[in-house]
Amino acid sequence: MLRTMARPLTLCHRLRRQLQPFITRRFPQYSRRLPEKRAVSKPVVWLLLTFAFASPVRPSSADEPADRDLPVTIQVHDYWHVPPESMARAREIVTATYAHIGVRTEWLGVVQQNEKHPGATGRSPTLRVPSAQVTVIILTPRMAARGHVEEGALGFAAVPAEGMGRIAYAIYDRVRDTAARAAMNEDDLLGFVMAHEIAHLLLPPGSHTQTGLMRGHWNVRDLQQTDVLQLGFSSEEASGIRRMLQRNPPTVAANAPVGSTSSPVSTFSPQ
Repeated sequence: MLRTMARPLTLCHRLRRQLQPFITRRFPQYSRRLPEKRAVSKPVVWLLLTFAFASPVRPSSADEPADRDLPVTIQVHDYWHVPPESMARAREIVTATYAHIGVRTEWLGVVQQNEKHPGATGRSPTLRVPSAQVTVIILTPRMAARGHVEEGALGFAAVPAEGMGRIAYAIYDRVRDTAARAAMNEDDLLGFVMAHEIAHLLLPPGSHTQTGLMRGHWNVRDLQQTDVLQLGFSSEEASGIRRMLQRNPPTVAANAPVGSTSSPVSTFSPQ
């Protein structure tokens, strides 16, 4: 072990001799100590070595931990005017669902829209609403009828052929009626539907499964026998969602063009 120190000590002596002229000029306060070999100021030498060989290096994105939280920005456009406490509960459920897979939901607010005058929020016309990666639109019965939404569907999503989708929909009166028939909390069911449809925007087309959160078809008995708050994503779904968000960070996705709603849609249809 003592032998391993021989070369470093020799290196320090050589560095001292090489750096002595520089130290004398740059740090004249130390010049009186330098002529004597034993009086070399070790703190100065080690300080110089630190700056020369131990400069901090910023890790690249590839060095970031794989389990770091990935953000997804979400905004709700509410044409039904869901009670604030119900919407808050539904948002909490979505947040908790995605937190389990390392995705952090960042809510950009709930905009209460006017069905007859879309975009009229009742706020100052100069107020600009920030763009979100994902927009969830709460439809009224009339809007669902005009859009020829499949009978019994509680929600659907505009899923592009490739890449990340932007818009998901929920039909609140159907959610409320189904919750009443299944004797379950309508806020919980709304949160479940929103989490399900948002996932369609972050997964490839055809992402319905036979079980779990991404199960596509339910009946009242299924809902009565299932605690939807205990459902989650499979490991494959979680990986797929995270990959999509890595490729589409908020600053990119928020500026991307919105796809046509004529894209294939995924429905959530209790029978």
